[in-house]
Order: sequence, then C-alpha cells, then structure tokens
Amino acid sequence: MTNEQLKEKLELALNDMKAKAIEMGIQGVAAASVLNNGDSVDWIGEMKVVGSYCNEKDGFNLVAIAWSKCGEVIATQANSGNPSHKPIVGELGYEGGAYDECEGCKLAFAFSGATSEEDLVVAKYGIEKMKGYIAK
Repeated sequence: MTNEQLKEKLELALNDMKAKAIEMGIQGVAAASVLNNGDSVDWIGEMKVVGSYCNEKDGFNLVAIAWSKCGEVIATQANSGNPSHKPIVGELGYEGGAYDECEGCKLAFAFSGATSEEDLVVAKYGIEKMKGYIAK
C-alpha cells in the first residue's frame, strides 16, 4: 500500500476517533501513525484536535503527550504506559496509546485529554477502524 493511500485511511480513522471522543464527551488530541513496511519504512502520522490541544490550567500539552504515546507504542510494539517498560528519553509513560499490526503495517494510535482508560478506548477504537480501512 502506498504512503498516500495510508494517509487517506488515517484521515478516515482519525475522523472516527474524533466522533468517538465527542460521543464520550471528552476533549483532547487524537494521534494516529503507521509504519509502512510495504514499499518503504516511512512513518506516516496525522492528528486531530477534539475541542482543545492544551490544558493550560493543569499544565498539559496534549499534542506532546499524544505523540509521546505514539512514540512509545511504536518503539515497544505494545500499548503505552506498560509498567514493565522503563520509559526512555522522550517517553512520558502515560497510558492511552494502542498498538497493533495489519497487512504489514505497524499501527500506533493514541488519545490524550481524558482519563487513561478513556484515552485507550478512543485509541483502540481508531485502530479497529484503521484495520477495517486497510482491509478494504
């Protein structure tokens, strides 16, 4: 699958994640990325803001946290915030990032802005949607 095709599918999955977050009544940042193992090893990533990209009151940069989750997920090939994984520089160790593989692609999706449990629900929802788009 080409990188351009994956970008189009990522956009669809991010729209689904945004709708899911709105349905759940939460705000934050949805980040989705794919490591394309087909024709290249390019990391393709996109994000969508759902209401707010920063929680200045509590001191959280939701964009930075969401991408940190994706970085941890792709490096460990497991959901973020795993207590047995000691975070390395650049990782924050937050839960809410999900990992899976599909059709030779490695998927790292994350949400940041709600509770860890809610973030993970949205991330996993996005991955399931993305797997469906890749399979089409």
